[in-house]
Amino acid sequence: MTLQHDEAISWLYSLESMGIKLGLDRMRKLLKVLGDPQLSFRSVHIAGTNGKGSVSAMCASIFREAGHRTGLYTSPHLVEFEERIQVDGVSISHAEMTSLAEEMRDLVFTNAFPEGRDLTFFEITTAMAFLHFARMKVEIAVLEVGMGGRLDATNVVRPDCTVITRIGLEHVDFLGDTLAKISYEKAGIIKEGITVITTQQSEDSLRVIDSVARDRGSPMLLVGRDVEFEVKEVDMGGVLVQLHSINREVKLPLLGSYQAENAALACECALEVQNRGLEVRESAIILGLSKVRWPGRMEIVSRHPTLIIDVSHNPDGAMAVARELRTLKQAGLVLVLGVLKDKDLRGICKEFGPLAEKAIATSPGTKRAFSSETVAKALYEFADDVTIETTVAGAMDRALMLANPDDIVLVTGSLYTAGEAKQWLAQRSV
Repeated sequence: MTLQHDEAISWLYSLESMGIKLGLDRMRKLLKVLGDPQLSFRSVHIAGTNGKGSVSAMCASIFREAGHRTGLYTSPHLVEFEERIQVDGVSISHAEMTSLAEEMRDLVFTNAFPEGRDLTFFEITTAMAFLHFARMKVEIAVLEVGMGGRLDATNVVRPDCTVITRIGLEHVDFLGDTLAKISYEKAGIIKEGITVITTQQSEDSLRVIDSVARDRGSPMLLVGRDVEFEVKEVDMGGVLVQLHSINREVKLPLLGSYQAENAALACECALEVQNRGLEVRESAIILGLSKVRWPGRMEIVSRHPTLIIDVSHNPDGAMAVARELRTLKQAGLVLVLGVLKDKDLRGICKEFGPLAEKAIATSPGTKRAFSSETVAKALYEFADDVTIETTVAGAMDRALMLANPDDIVLVTGSLYTAGEAKQWLAQRSV
């Protein structure tokens, strides 16, 4: 039976009922049946807690500017599933995605591959990305780890370089309840003899990453020690950073001084890929970084008031964004907050609540989210003026009513909240 686009999406999401099953045996068997598409392109592999999406977007932008057909696989998405799988900055089309989903569904339900019935949502979608990249004759793919690294479905490639961004406590039920345990899982992407680039971490995290790198004979470069950068200027237009590896200044069009560190990671990754034989000129690094786009990361989507959409969903990310806003904001701040149940709600509220002159507690449309009432209760501890709107769209309408033209409206707490805010904005502009 031929699938329609909405049927393909429904089938893929139905696989979420399989839950999360970490491990690589099923993935390797699936890819073998598909002809091992992951062997047809070069790759870089990026893990971490905060910053891995931004570094992935930066690397992909650099490789595109270098003239190479570039794949980008990230997760989750903001608005449409197709955002996860991109070639040269363009999301896979609805038709191509539907065709791939149908192909995968037919494979899963054939007796030739009985293990298919045990495949998870992320395993299927990762295989779809690899197939798409192979068929589009991608030269290099930037692959963002889904969860952890060691047993993540993406960890079936031999990349030209691996990157580990800042690590925090996350997914403790699956990855472990200490930074050392989580870091071990993320360090699992390090391959024998392949350079790993990381940045300043906790002592526990650095010790684990260094130990794994030494065991595998993999050179480790540490941003802030072996790789230097300097933040020159931060404003509402982005970040000016001096990258010492190429001895050039670059203006990043992304808000947040922490993006300078991400740029240093991406720059060094590109230089390592160059060392391994794929031409990446310094001019491509500069252009790629100066043109990078990564929606939902302190993204200014409109002005008067300044509407910022951000996907921060853990206390570390919230702390970084709050620190930037204290530097940038000139007037008041209206907060729209919606958070998922598996996140540290109080920790997020502790960072964002004190910034808000007015706060609106809301809930994105998923069973995984805290109710708006629960969010409000947590916000009351840190914010003086809290109101409740049960939907993100309602919260957006309320925020614009409350905000003055010179204020900042910050929408944050979850990728789901950010995505619904994006949809609200698109419908409003029609």
